[in-house]
Amino acid sequence: MPPSGRPEEVAGLGRGYEFDPTWCLRRAESPSGAAERVTESLLCLSDGVVGTRAVLEEREDPEIAAVMAGGVYEAAEQVTERLLELASWFALPLRGTVPGERVLDLRDGTLTRRAGEGADRLVTVRFASARRPGLEVLVAEGPEAAFGADPPTPTSLRRYCGAAGGVAVATESRTVVEARSPARARLERLSVHVSSSRRLPPPSAAARRLSVARAAGLGRLAEEQRATWRRRWAVADLEAVGDEEITLAARLSVFHLLSSGRRHGETAIGARGLTGPAYAGHVFWDTDVFVLPVLAALDPPAARAALEYRLRRLGTARRRAGREGRAGARFPWESARTGEEVTPSFGVDYEGRRVAIRTGELEEHVTADVAWAAWRYAALTGDVAFLQGPGRPLVVETARYFASRVTTDQRGRAHLLGVIGPDEYHEGVDDNAFTNLMARWNLRRGAELLAGDPGGEAREEAAGFLSLADALVDNLEQASGRYEQFTGYDELKPHVAADFGRPPYPADLILGLEGTAATQLIKQADVLMAHYLVPDEVAPGSLAANLEHYLPRCVHGSSLSPGVHAALLARAGRADEALELLRVAVAVDLEDLTGTTAEGLHLANLGAIWQALVHGFAGLELPGPGGELLRLAPQLPSSWQALRLGLRWRGRPLRLVLGHDGVEVAVDRPVELSVFGQPWHVEPPGGRM
Repeated sequence: MPPSGRPEEVAGLGRGYEFDPTWCLRRAESPSGAAERVTESLLCLSDGVVGTRAVLEEREDPEIAAVMAGGVYEAAEQVTERLLELASWFALPLRGTVPGERVLDLRDGTLTRRAGEGADRLVTVRFASARRPGLEVLVAEGPEAAFGADPPTPTSLRRYCGAAGGVAVATESRTVVEARSPARARLERLSVHVSSSRRLPPPSAAARRLSVARAAGLGRLAEEQRATWRRRWAVADLEAVGDEEITLAARLSVFHLLSSGRRHGETAIGARGLTGPAYAGHVFWDTDVFVLPVLAALDPPAARAALEYRLRRLGTARRRAGREGRAGARFPWESARTGEEVTPSFGVDYEGRRVAIRTGELEEHVTADVAWAAWRYAALTGDVAFLQGPGRPLVVETARYFASRVTTDQRGRAHLLGVIGPDEYHEGVDDNAFTNLMARWNLRRGAELLAGDPGGEAREEAAGFLSLADALVDNLEQASGRYEQFTGYDELKPHVAADFGRPPYPADLILGLEGTAATQLIKQADVLMAHYLVPDEVAPGSLAANLEHYLPRCVHGSSLSPGVHAALLARAGRADEALELLRVAVAVDLEDLTGTTAEGLHLANLGAIWQALVHGFAGLELPGPGGELLRLAPQLPSSWQALRLGLRWRGRPLRLVLGHDGVEVAVDRPVELSVFGQPWHVEPPGGRM
């Protein structure tokens, strides 16, 4: 960045923006190592087709693969399948470069690198086309000598095979040497990736798209990029007024979430998206519960594509349930190409010992989480036809699974035995409160959909669902309003997190697996997750008692935990405490709090940051898919002047400004709101309460 702070002109791309600390993430270049790998994750560019980490152009052998294909898997040892890794499309034979800096500008999705001074200055700009997913662009300017003696190959075609599908790549470079002394050169590169999870695309498909991009020209491609992100931010922007740190983190979260998936067909969004290889690109509940709700509010087609990923693997989920002697469909804890369970059976603990991984066998709440995601999508978008049509099995078939999974005792009480809840420190427990409450919610929603069917058989099945839902044990202590996390939890050693350090920390590293399981320490929100996802299923007014009991016992051993707790603290009217935990959530990736960001960003945490702001501090609560009354109950930290945010509500943009003394709304059609229980009919262009 020049001393004035103004952006430099990069030929063919037009002028950029001035540096803004709430829109631009700046990182100094560092030697190869953990810090550099974290930077590569944070500044990753993705378009749902491929993800390109911010690896330096001259780094021929990065520690972590630089480019990964979205939704295309290849066979791999231990993890069964992993995302297909591709060769770098942006590599340059640069020489004599000196350390500089990189800036990711969230306003238009461009990554700019600057190094050197004067005649030795090197500038590179990259972007993943938001308008034409699969098209990647690189422009580099610098002294001719820096580009080496051998120019890059002008055009190349490649194919990469996965387990079933693959990727076709067409890349074209053009180098221009300016006639001045000392001579400077400009390189322009376009690279097109065409991918499919089901077949190997022909090289001609990539070549055709490359030809179209070439004809459009660099200037038009750059303007398309700016215009597309302008349209996205017009809906999705959010700002914690008076807090630059939270504002940047919120925008960074939205940027990576909107970049993580496709908007057509299906999209497999792994726990780290396309920002790194951690978890091999496998799809967890992270997508259904933390990522999809954000997409449904900001980019509904992308959310629909994520649901399509689950729908196309419904047959596999049905077959698994059948193999286990159950009805309906059971979704896997970790999913990849086919939807079969790909959770590794064994892993290595902190002491190098081989240990069993039981989540794939016992963490069954993911089945209800998929149903919840479908319902949430319909509630936000108003797409009731999805629930009545293609999305219906995601709710009904999962309800059938739980109806066949429960065990009923002699007193008529229903139980789910031998499960793992979100708190993965305690395995094989009975009647985990979160799992039971989610299953109860699932059964009731399944009954709602069946109730509209003709014939007595559907009504009988719906009645059976409701009867089981009422019978499911939830471990509520009526007098205190507290839920016991699972049967026998209260008999464990009553340790709290502060006994062993300041959270977040991995308790199992300190106490060992068995030692941790013997205590009341929990890895992440468990009982509290039910208050977060299905507040209508828990006892009215029970949030405060459960926060008081479980927050001190949580070590936040999972990255998604701080954001969830921040949202719930805000809902409970403890906004300043909530802000403290939101800052922890922000630090997970921006400060590499867990030491794992080098292998990719934590998308669930990014989603939790957005949800903490929108559903926590803004207090936004949704009606069911057929309801119209959107509820607001903002709780702002004392240090914020206001919270500005936007989303799509039932397909139309809605902008909110929430202050300490009022709420402003901008709409383009009439909206029914409730602010702290007070009804408010808002006509365009908006109003203030």
